[in-house]
Amino acid sequence: MHTIEQLEEMLAEHKEWQGKINFYRAEIDRMKTDLASAVMADRNQYNMPHVEHYQNQFILQRDILDIMRHDFKQHENKIEAHSSNPVTNLAAAHQSEREKLGSFERYFKELRNEFQAFIHKEAFS
Repeated sequence: MHTIEQLEEMLAEHKEWQGKINFYRAEIDRMKTDLASAVMADRNQYNMPHVEHYQNQFILQRDILDIMRHDFKQHENKIEAHSSNPVTNLAAAHQSEREKLGSFERYFKELRNEFQAFIHKEAFS
């Protein structure tokens, strides 16, 4: 059984995760706007298959964030109910959720860097 402090730590971490999800959702919205603005500024200059690739990636990453938000909420509910209905492997499940977010962050950073290089290259070439 987990201590109250451990459960509170997990809940605090969940709050941090939800903040990160909101941040990444806003980043996706910003990148979508940047892509649309760049394409509208000079439609002939952009390689449309690459534009479509980024549009698709933004949709996919937004979907992944929505799934993670749901999964995190389900896990948060288990943490909150743990004192009255103990869950086995709660710490392992929490670690798994932490790793999901870490994997998403690594991939998103790579996507954002590639996107910025694409926008910069296309806008100034």
